[in-house]
Amino acid sequence: MSQNRTRALDAALRLLGTQGLHALTHGKVDAAAGLPRGSASNHFRTRAALVRGVVERLEERDREIWAALYDSSLGDVEHLVDAALGFVTAATTTDRALTVARYTLAMEGAHNPEVRASLARGSELVHGWTSRILADLGSPDPDTAARTLTAYADGLIMRGITRPEIVEPREQALRVVRSCLG
Repeated sequence: MSQNRTRALDAALRLLGTQGLHALTHGKVDAAAGLPRGSASNHFRTRAALVRGVVERLEERDREIWAALYDSSLGDVEHLVDAALGFVTAATTTDRALTVARYTLAMEGAHNPEVRASLARGSELVHGWTSRILADLGSPDPDTAARTLTAYADGLIMRGITRPEIVEPREQALRVVRSCLG
């Protein structure tokens, strides 16, 4: 991905996460990214193309954040819980704008099938990662367990965004993960 394209997408995510969907215009993205006028539209001819690019960049950022937190070679429940809680913490603090951008796009997806489909692809990627991790840890039904665990994490993230004073005890997260392992 070109550096200017990445800058534009990162700026678009910041705009979505701090100012909402109305701020997602090519001109505002150029200004927020510090790019020459017309740069975003050179990479993304339409607003729909820009939204697709933003969703793809969200997926990339999720992979980057998760890769920094989880080492599959450690392969134990304690490490998974620590990584998952680290992801929740990042999603509600340092990467809060990314999370709010994702929720903003999710609400747009309620009315826009193309956005909904793009977000569903990203959701299935996360489900696949989670399912593989749970299978490696011995889950008898990693598909169902992954859906449960991602729903739990989604709930923790939503609560962390809306009620940051409530923090999930690590022991509770450990119980949830262990229950997903059967």
